[in-house]
Amino acid sequence: MKKFAKELSIKKIILTLVSLFILWNIIWFSTITIMYKPYVEKVPKNDFGVHFIEEDGYTFSVKKPDYLSFTGNLTVSNNKEGESLIIWPLVFGGYEYGVRLQKDGKAYEIYVDQHLNPVKKDQGDNMAKQIIEKYRADIETLFRKGNAIWELQ
Repeated sequence: MKKFAKELSIKKIILTLVSLFILWNIIWFSTITIMYKPYVEKVPKNDFGVHFIEEDGYTFSVKKPDYLSFTGNLTVSNNKEGESLIIWPLVFGGYEYGVRLQKDGKAYEIYVDQHLNPVKKDQGDNMAKQIIEKYRADIETLFRKGNAIWELQ
């Protein structure tokens, strides 16, 4: 009798764990599908199955999160000038932004807020502030292009 009760208990535990895993997958899939729907509608898949379009010399792409991750991104790039804006949609609303610039033989990656102020580790970095100020017009253009296509604000 004890052996039967122990087997039943193990089966319940396994069934519970499998059910929780299935539930987590359903929640993840639903969240990502709903969250990224407006972005992928504006940037449909190309012939290679990638959400990517080119308009007026700028490229726009959507990278949906990998399996069971909630971190994907939107990208606006001016490859000719070596400028990119990376936008990370947050699960509970809002965005985080990063700028990648390749200028004068150097590459810069700086986290910024929507007002182009350096944030996180770059907040106290005077060089990051100088780079942002030097290329502010270019970065603002990336923000405008991204906002025009995805209606971020």
